[in-house]
Amino acid sequence: MNVDYLIVGGGISGRLLQIELMKRGFSTLVYDKSNANHSTRVAAGLVNPVVGKFFTVGWRSDQYFPSLASHYKNLEETLKSKFFSSKPMKRIIASAGEQNRWLSKAHLDKYIDFCSFSHEDIKGLNTSFGVLNIHLAGEMDTEAFLSACNEILPTQSESFDYNVLDPEKQEYQSFLYKNIVFCEGYESFKNPYFKDHIEVVPTKGELLEIRAQGIPKDSIYLGPVFIQFIGNDMWRVGATYEQNQTSLEPTSLMRDDLEVKLNKLIDVPYEVVNHYCGIRPASIDRKPIMGKHPHIESMYVVNGMGSKAISMAPLLMREMSDYMEQDIPLPSEVDIKRFC
Repeated sequence: MNVDYLIVGGGISGRLLQIELMKRGFSTLVYDKSNANHSTRVAAGLVNPVVGKFFTVGWRSDQYFPSLASHYKNLEETLKSKFFSSKPMKRIIASAGEQNRWLSKAHLDKYIDFCSFSHEDIKGLNTSFGVLNIHLAGEMDTEAFLSACNEILPTQSESFDYNVLDPEKQEYQSFLYKNIVFCEGYESFKNPYFKDHIEVVPTKGELLEIRAQGIPKDSIYLGPVFIQFIGNDMWRVGATYEQNQTSLEPTSLMRDDLEVKLNKLIDVPYEVVNHYCGIRPASIDRKPIMGKHPHIESMYVVNGMGSKAISMAPLLMREMSDYMEQDIPLPSEVDIKRFC
């Protein structure tokens, strides 16, 4: 069997790359052995153009976000599934200092399309310092997205064995491939071809699921933690951020940290129902890693998306496809050449 693109890893980036290549008429096959702590499967799936305590408009947000909802709506038709929703997102200002930080930036043009400030009372939340309404935000049901991909897209549901790969013959098991792309996330440290050329920082995130009543369910709320309605009075709460941690066991220390922060955001009683974690792939400079292996033809990598893959990957996977098929240079910020 021959295939144009063998893709190793079936998370957000791997699947969106596969879909983009298939749209262009290329044959693809994804190798992916999913498990309960797959970084995409445990992701909250939030898309947010305004990030961090300093109200930063994210890198290339003006390019990622305007067409994001329509892109995923089109994919829902392709995959015959429902997994993306545009949804109001409200950043709860936590203190007078944070309010002043925002007000010092509010006049800047770059914020006009992405957010607006208001004073409003929201039942169940502490909003005395105001609310930043974030536009073009939303959420993906990552489990539904991956399940749809597994059902419809060419997939080999097994682990990839590097020992069987012959990059000179461009052969793997019974497959001859024209190109191979590794989209492995934090597990790239196992990859003998790229582990000496890129540094992916495994970043552990722990989350809670709580049962709570009395909070309006029509928005996603951000503060010291985010809270996201997931149905039946259940909310997802997250997330912690621990670099160079690969344990898939949640810890009581991080649970306590999440609850302390949650208590600053909401003022209704709640019950913790679940506590779990996942590992995100981040890069040392917090930018994605994309490009060709420095010495092996037809071998590529896509990694380092961190928690922003849902926002960034639709555009970046188009750019990656342009690079592989038309030799159009990648943006220097993401090109693997910055490490090689």
